[in-house]
Amino acid sequence: MNAQRSKPILLLASAVLSVGLAAPAIRADGLEGRFEVRSADLELKDGVYHLNARMDLPVGDAVRRGLADGVPLTVELDLDIERVRQLLPNSRVAELTQRYHLQYNAVSARYILHNDNSGQQESIGTVDAALERLSEVRSLPVLDQSLMASNRRYEASVRVKADYGAVPFTLRLLMFWVSDWHRESDWYTWTPQP
Repeated sequence: MNAQRSKPILLLASAVLSVGLAAPAIRADGLEGRFEVRSADLELKDGVYHLNARMDLPVGDAVRRGLADGVPLTVELDLDIERVRQLLPNSRVAELTQRYHLQYNAVSARYILHNDNSGQQESIGTVDAALERLSEVRSLPVLDQSLMASNRRYEASVRVKADYGAVPFTLRLLMFWVSDWHRESDWYTWTPQP
């Protein structure tokens, strides 16, 4: 093999080796604990179903310090509503992914909670208040009342996913065995009453 051809292979090998050596440091700053949806329901207001959900997003001191230093935290809330059928597979009525982005703004000395779907921002004074606000979804409009018939049975499911830090996609490919920057809850499922 000539030197020109072996250069990309050597670069890739050195990148993987350096990433492997850096993995313990990344693990030390990762997300902690079990992420889960504690409760969820659909509330009908003015002909639209609104989602209310309460989540456990346990983060340790390392993540709190990282947020204070400007490292972002992204939370995704996935909602799936299906009509339950007896002889056929369930049919999907609605599917929604709601994204939130939390990051410290050094200029204003406040935490900015950004709703990526609507573009709305909320300015919050402390990291604890910001994490508390992020762990509760209130009155999120998700579905028109006309899409759920009162004589049918439905099943709604919600899960939460969190990503800590802005790790580039190429680095994630190389570090597929390190998952401390990502957590995903199990699905929380209930039967809404149309």
